[in-house]
Amino acid sequence: MRHFYLWMIAAILFICGTNVLTSCKDDDSLDSKPKAGPLAEKLGGTWYSIYEVTGTAKSENVGGEDVAYTSVIDIYQFDENGEGTFQRCFFEDDNMNPVMVQGILGFGNFNYSTTADGKVSIALRNKWSQTYPQAWDISYAKDTLTAQGVDGSELKLQQASDVMLETLNSMVDQNGSSSKYSVDEYKPKSVDNSQWMKSLADGRLVADLSLPGSHDACTADGWKNKKLVAELTAKTQDLTIKEQLKVGMRVFDLRPERVFTFSGYELRCSHGIMNTKLLVSDFFQILKDFLTANPSEFCILTVELSATNNKEAWGKEYSKLINSDKFKDMFVNFKPRLTVGELRGHVLMLSRNEYAEKPLGGYCYGWVSDQEFEKQTKGHITGPDGSEAPLWAQDYWGKLTRKGKDEAVVRMLEAAAGRDMTVANPAWVINYTSAYFGLPLSDNYRSNAVNANTVAANWLNDHTGSVGIIYMDFAGMDKSPNSIKTKCYETNGMKLINSIIKQNQK
Repeated sequence: MRHFYLWMIAAILFICGTNVLTSCKDDDSLDSKPKAGPLAEKLGGTWYSIYEVTGTAKSENVGGEDVAYTSVIDIYQFDENGEGTFQRCFFEDDNMNPVMVQGILGFGNFNYSTTADGKVSIALRNKWSQTYPQAWDISYAKDTLTAQGVDGSELKLQQASDVMLETLNSMVDQNGSSSKYSVDEYKPKSVDNSQWMKSLADGRLVADLSLPGSHDACTADGWKNKKLVAELTAKTQDLTIKEQLKVGMRVFDLRPERVFTFSGYELRCSHGIMNTKLLVSDFFQILKDFLTANPSEFCILTVELSATNNKEAWGKEYSKLINSDKFKDMFVNFKPRLTVGELRGHVLMLSRNEYAEKPLGGYCYGWVSDQEFEKQTKGHITGPDGSEAPLWAQDYWGKLTRKGKDEAVVRMLEAAAGRDMTVANPAWVINYTSAYFGLPLSDNYRSNAVNANTVAANWLNDHTGSVGIIYMDFAGMDKSPNSIKTKCYETNGMKLINSIIKQNQK
């Protein structure tokens, strides 16, 4: 039985329109249709599963071509009247558009009936000569459907929401054809902010700066596996780490998950359960090489785990890596009044997960995703010598709607600009424009960035005062095409970086 993903995209289908996926009625079969039975109301809608599998599919056309595939989306559309549509979309390697959507291995309208014990019987109506049965059974229990994939593996189908219907319908309409937008077209190729920190005074406090940060920073460096799912659900950046450094990013949200491999475990840069091609050691080496070439600069990391169960084993392995001869001299320890001169050429690492009795850098405590400002200011950062500074973190995300997000961003900008930096332990501020609302989908990150990145950039252009770290999605990208390149979002990621950098000179 194959592994199936918790972070699945919605299914496809617009009913009875001009789109590829339709649920049609045969006029000559109206009287012969079986009644749908007691589960029809529960099944009504679209059900789907995405899974990795290799094989070859054949077009339904006479003499149709063979197409190799590496992943598949199975889609069932149920009308409550006992009709439906079955669809398989076949994908190959890194192609985000299906190479075939109407293959012999999966396409057709059907009638279905149900029984109270969860049995769903399906009979195709396309009258084609198929290599799989014209009729089969699936089962319903506890709001899930169990079916078989193209290779006979067991699939757990989930009922789809409406959020991704438009995107995936566009994907099916393209069917491997050329896309309208290209990510490379919108990358800021002429921008070089590799040494923007050179003008900062050595004696200036790091806490008293305005710094651009990259949320889930490594998600543009490619995916180790599950590319189809990852691109649609976990992508928050279009620029690689090297590209982000060049355009001016200096703070990075690192998710160094402990990932199983057949040869053991490895620490890999990830976004939840989606693992990128970058090992954590590779990420550190990129930072080290950049700082060696640009000693006027420095970087800050915040570290968080979300998909690693064995935190003790992770802590030992992570501690061993950062304290290795290769990297230990790259890091400096936290102190409340750390200066630019002390940090130049180095990395300050602030971890939300403990990995040793004392941190190499600092530990963050009291970080919340609450909308209330009072709760956002209850955290603190602790250094290895026990010194502490207040931590103010606005990280509001993941609710049904984004109502209140822009206000939360602005409220933290105002509070940060009004801090008293003369006190012994000034507050360190981390403010997220980044977020998704609704389902965890890459386009929801883009949609939020359209608003929050713009709100933050406009506020900065009209105000003075240092604002701390601002974490953003699609950093450096004023426009970000979605993963299938059918829609482009005005994410204003380069505009926000420029506004943050200029804030330090006001």
